[in-house]
Parts: sequence; structure tokens; C-alpha cells
Amino acid sequence: MVFLSCTEDQLSADSVIQKSIEAHGGEALWNQVSTITYTKNTRLFTPTKVLEEEISQKISHAFHPFYTTLEWENSEGHFYANNRNETTVLLKNQTRITDSLFLKQTKTTLDAALYVFWQPIKLLDPLARKEYLGKQLLLDSIEVHSVKISYSDDPNADLWHYYFSTKNFKLRAVKVEHNHRSSLIINESYETKTGLSLNKTRKSYFLDTLNQIEYLRASYDYEILEVLWR
Repeated sequence: MVFLSCTEDQLSADSVIQKSIEAHGGEALWNQVSTITYTKNTRLFTPTKVLEEEISQKISHAFHPFYTTLEWENSEGHFYANNRNETTVLLKNQTRITDSLFLKQTKTTLDAALYVFWQPIKLLDPLARKEYLGKQLLLDSIEVHSVKISYSDDPNADLWHYYFSTKNFKLRAVKVEHNHRSSLIINESYETKTGLSLNKTRKSYFLDTLNQIEYLRASYDYEILEVLWR
């Protein structure tokens, strides 16, 4: 990743994010969404490019009132989770799971599902600490505006870098440092059903210590099933 000199002196982290929100439909349109439901299909790969696992999930986010639901199946059966009324519920084959560790992991998964999908509007979070890093070249070819985002002083907390197209300010990629591992997630295409240009297809790469691509770790495909407007 190469940093470039920036001649747009007026740009800041907040102004880049605002321009991106406008490029993704505008804040007023985002605020009109009452509920959105979609599928997320994930394919995980080994370092030798062998398909390791496929995961299919059905996810809903509601905003008035707020909650997220998540459904998926694996070899153990059918799972359903939600966080209505600030309480995390997890069902396995229609039986409620009460183990506190599983519930904590489920809450993290539900929160992460919304955070990843509902971008860039989630970057307006007042808890987000933002720093504009200027222009950068991703993969030696994609010119972007770079914004660093953190949410904690904990040195082990996740650190995010959001990359916005210099052509139209749409969200182009994200780098996340998680559990001492760096990943670069490239947005390859956007959906066209909502006017918000949400994720359609993405690819996630593990990076080495020089921030070079090590291998393709995952591919993601999203399909909007339903949107209810206020």
C-alpha cells in the first residue's frame, strides 16, 4: 500500500465520510429504512486455495425498534439468534441455549453483522475516533482516500482503515487488524435495489507483515430479500 500526496487540503475524516454517505444514497435515505433482510453466503479458503467451508446466513436488521436476527444451519442443526430488547437469544433446533459464553459470542456476531453491512453510515458513531490519512494506492492500482477508525485505547482492540474511492467516494475497501492478524476486504460490487449501494460481492485477503496479500481467505455474496421503508 502506497501513500500519495494529497492536494485536497479541505478534506478531513468527517468530510470524507459525509461525502461517502452522500455517494451511498444520502443520510435521509438511510434513515428511511425500517427493516432490511438479506442473505450472506461465505466461502472460506485455505492458504492452498482449497475450499474449506461454505456458510449461508439469513440476516435481518430492524431500526424502529432496533434488533438484528440471524438464521443459519450446519451439521448440528438449525440456529436462530436475535438481540431484541437488548437481550441476546440463541435457539438451536428450537431449544433455547443459556450458556453465557455462547450468548456472548452470539451477541458479538449479531453486532458485527450490522457493523459490517451497514456502512458507511455506521461511521457516524460518536464513539468512532477518526483520522484522515490522505490518499493511498491499494494493490498498486486502486486510488483511495484512507480514514483510520478506532474505538478503544486498548492496544489489543480492533483497528480499522476505511478506503473510499477518489472518483466517487464510495466505500471501496476495509482493512482490519484483529487478533494480531490483518485482513483487507475489497468491495467488488454493490447492490442496486435499495439506492444505498450496499455490499454485493466482497473478497477478504489475509495480509503479511509487509501489508502484502498473503492469500484469499474468504469471499462474500449478499442478496437483498426485502426492504421495508418508514
